[in-house]
Amino acid sequence: MTAPAEAVLVRVDRARCIGSGMCALGAPGALALGPDGVAEPVSGYADGGAELTPELTDAVDYCPVEALTLLSARGGYRIAPAE
Repeated sequence: MTAPAEAVLVRVDRARCIGSGMCALGAPGALALGPDGVAEPVSGYADGGAELTPELTDAVDYCPVEALTLLSARGGYRIAPAE
């Protein structure tokens, strides 16, 4: 039996985001571009926490301006990107 995936929150630095859309393409279940063209977390990723997936981790890592941060929904500590 495997342990459940960690629940995470996604934070977007709206001042830094350039709306490249790479995050929304890489993790469409977690991130989308809002009406203003800036990335935003969807559903539970904004509050409450949702499942950490490899696609989401990759999307955070590949953000060209490092505008995304993953936080533990339970502990609040930073998961990605590495500091």
